[in-house]
Amino acid sequence: MGDKQRAPEVRHARRISRSCRTLLEGCFFLLLAIASTWPLARHGLDHLPLGTEPAATVPLFNVWTIWWNSDRAAAGYQGYWDAPVFYPADGSFAYSEPQPLSVAAAPIIWLTGNRIAAYNLLVILFIWLNGWIACRLLRQLYLHRLAAWSGGGFVALLPLVHSWLGVLQLIPVFGILLAVQALYRFGRRPEIGRGVLLGASLALTLLLCSYYGLFLLASLAIAGLWLTVPLLGQARTWISLAAGGLVCLVCCLPVILAHYQTLGSAGLVHAPGYLAELSARPADYLSPVWPTLLGSNGAGSTATGHGFRLNPGSFKVGLALVGLCWALLSCRRRWAMVCLSIGVVAFLLSLGPTLQIAGHRPYLLLVDWLPGFGQARNVFRFAILVHLMIALLAVLGLQAALVATRRLSTAPAVRKALAALIAAVGIAAALEQPPPAQPLYRPPDATTHRAWTEHVAGLPPENGAIVCLPFAFKPDPASYEQEALWMYWQTYHRRPMLNGYSGYFPPHFINLKWPMAEFPAKASVDLLLQLDVTEVVVRSDSPQGAYINHVYRQHRRIVKVFQDDRAAVDIYRIRAHPPRFPAGAAP
Repeated sequence: MGDKQRAPEVRHARRISRSCRTLLEGCFFLLLAIASTWPLARHGLDHLPLGTEPAATVPLFNVWTIWWNSDRAAAGYQGYWDAPVFYPADGSFAYSEPQPLSVAAAPIIWLTGNRIAAYNLLVILFIWLNGWIACRLLRQLYLHRLAAWSGGGFVALLPLVHSWLGVLQLIPVFGILLAVQALYRFGRRPEIGRGVLLGASLALTLLLCSYYGLFLLASLAIAGLWLTVPLLGQARTWISLAAGGLVCLVCCLPVILAHYQTLGSAGLVHAPGYLAELSARPADYLSPVWPTLLGSNGAGSTATGHGFRLNPGSFKVGLALVGLCWALLSCRRRWAMVCLSIGVVAFLLSLGPTLQIAGHRPYLLLVDWLPGFGQARNVFRFAILVHLMIALLAVLGLQAALVATRRLSTAPAVRKALAALIAAVGIAAALEQPPPAQPLYRPPDATTHRAWTEHVAGLPPENGAIVCLPFAFKPDPASYEQEALWMYWQTYHRRPMLNGYSGYFPPHFINLKWPMAEFPAKASVDLLLQLDVTEVVVRSDSPQGAYINHVYRQHRRIVKVFQDDRAAVDIYRIRAHPPRFPAGAAP
């Protein structure tokens, strides 16, 4: 009777213990996320992380993306795809990654108005979830706590992720981990619930990053054949797959349709030669992303003059080989084969059109038959799946070592010493390519630009869209930084504009580059009037701004209506009907 009375107390104590361990894990990986991105947390209110980006173009653009998602959420998602850029294009938001789940940071914008803080919150949140979810997933596989914590560290400190820290949508990889776990569980026993979890994790990945969602879907579909084919004779397999597919489709259909209607209908498909240039080469997996603990030189970038830096770390690769051999001889065989098959498929697909088998290029089959692959240009990013699978297999290597220590000695002191040694190996593997101090970019202070943004915000609706000069001319990220800044200021004045930046550009935007570079030439003025654009915002400290300021008094078609010396911004208005005499001249 006494044991029965104590049983609820024991279960309660165990629940408390598990909750405390989970909380401790969460705190550890939060601190790891802060430390690995330092000094971002110190300057998180007014600086943006750059990763290895050559300019602040992409971080600024993603700040705008978060703002647009939060703005449309507040409006019930009315006009979600018709973002106020690339005027007068329809569905302009579909030219880029919509990242709808970035709406998680909307409360920060709604309550404080600080777009930068909202962005940085997502950066740290994503890295935290990468590590914590990896750790929890490995614990659910009944791995040793030390191995699970090390695995979380491997994922939280993935060199590729930290080199891509300037591209927000490439940071979250926890959706991929959840999908791999869901596939593994589905392969063991197909059930509707497990099929739904697989579909939901695929949808989560795609809504966080379309690239990852597309690449993950192809990798799982090919690598999972050996799991699912033997089960296709069972009705519950088809029912479960249908349930998962339905969940994924319902969640992602708006994004898929918008991309297809905007990009597919416009025929925006990359040529095989272009895709080959942005594909990995086998030798790229030998080049470290960062300088290693052993002193190998890395340029701190995922790209070099001859390829990409995609080495996941020699320590992790060695542990992965040990873990794979051990797992194939133990009860972990099925999990190891899932990770191995996904990693191998992802490695082959990362080679893109450069991989030829019997004269055929398998990647081009994906381009021809699966929507989205023709628009996904950075094929080498399949490497993220390779890195993740190596990390998961490396955890099995640590697990193998921990199992061996139990068999080698029964003495507690010896076991503890060996466990400490294994922990040191895990730390060395996690920190083999330690991320350097995060380079930061500070956008111009919003208060400095308040005068002209408020003026633009107060323009009557009939004035239509605006154009901001200088307009991007060269096709490189650095030259588009000014475009991204114009988009950042748009989050304050909210006015539609001809300017914009994204992964793709509507054809009319490309055709605007030369005329806008010649403004205020007659052809450029006429073109703006045809587009119902009468307000021109100009950086007065730019060469074009200085020229416009010099000639506008003699120009019959434009007049300066606002001058903000503090922000170095002038605003001009185009006259649809110029005066009979030049400005300043007597009739």
